[in-house]
Amino acid sequence: MHKRTPILTDGKALSCACAGLQAHLSLCANGYKCKTEDLIQVLVAMTSQKLTLEQACAALPQMPDATTIRGYLNAQLSVAQLPALEGEVNAALQAQLPRHLWRKSLDVAIDVHDQPFYGRTAQEQGKWVKGQRKAGTRRAYRIASACVMQQGLRFTLSIVFMPHGVPLRDALERLLGQLRRLGLQIKCLWMDRGFASVEIMQYLDEQRWSAGIGCPIRGTSAGQGTRALCQGRASYVTQHTFEDHRHHNTYSASVAVCRVVRNTARRSQRRRKTDWEIYITINITLTPQQVRQRYRHRFGIETSYRFANQVRAWTTSPNPALRFLLLGLALYMYNVWVHLLGDYTQVPRKGGRYLDTARLRLSRLKRLLLQALESRYGAITAITAPAAPRL
Repeated sequence: MHKRTPILTDGKALSCACAGLQAHLSLCANGYKCKTEDLIQVLVAMTSQKLTLEQACAALPQMPDATTIRGYLNAQLSVAQLPALEGEVNAALQAQLPRHLWRKSLDVAIDVHDQPFYGRTAQEQGKWVKGQRKAGTRRAYRIASACVMQQGLRFTLSIVFMPHGVPLRDALERLLGQLRRLGLQIKCLWMDRGFASVEIMQYLDEQRWSAGIGCPIRGTSAGQGTRALCQGRASYVTQHTFEDHRHHNTYSASVAVCRVVRNTARRSQRRRKTDWEIYITINITLTPQQVRQRYRHRFGIETSYRFANQVRAWTTSPNPALRFLLLGLALYMYNVWVHLLGDYTQVPRKGGRYLDTARLRLSRLKRLLLQALESRYGAITAITAPAAPRL
């Protein structure tokens, strides 16, 4: 091992996780028991170990009381401060981005993510939205996020909070505005089917964004819906006019109609099934096969959500600002992990380096953070019984 080879210790991992939050979050505490550093580190403990505030404080004996910390958080996190908090969370996310992202054009995946909400807070007060049933409820806190995948690593570039009553176009406009301010070279935006609306397509065309959008297949083969395009024996590109009956608006867009052949689920049948996929293309010129291949890379954003759920703190608080902060911290912790992978798992080889991700699994990073927190705030190593057991 070379003397300049970096070594990741538990203390260095904790410093890396806390640095971005201390630099960009405006949370502060000046009590004689609770300091700003304690607020930041209890948030890291909650996020990395998937704990509630009470559980995190109970697991670390020298951590300030949970009631004290909750008072500081609720006093500084309110609905009125959500726009400012959104900017702070995005600044912390972007602080973990590697410099090589600015060297080339990027494909960016944009998606909407719902986190189930089981509280009884009124919709106007709680800022939750009603959507499709998920995990036993139709209530959820919704965010829109932009993610990029480079060299096998996924980075969350920006997120926006979507409370009740905010149109999808407004959220997309805020998200793309943040991407412009980053100064990245965006090659193309890849969006899921939820963005396949006339209003979104017109906005992207007016702003000269290049985009590919998954198109839902509706209607009948003999009708005027998109299912009528699913004909023939080969993939092709054509024009299709989309209608917005609510606002009496239309938009003619180029669509890539892909004929896909898939194997059946049961291997014993040994049959192949023909299926169709349709993609809306705006300001890009690609073959249907190229559109489908590049669109498939956007599913990496779903992987980001799955990993982020492994480092998402729990809370029963009705405070929407605190809930948004915990959602943002989960994606921030994921960015920290990916950043550390790039710094500490590079393996030299002929033809270019690769990342040995087995050296730093997300579970290992969580253990390193827990060790560093326990060394600072103590650990529970014994439990004293309240009374002698009866024989």
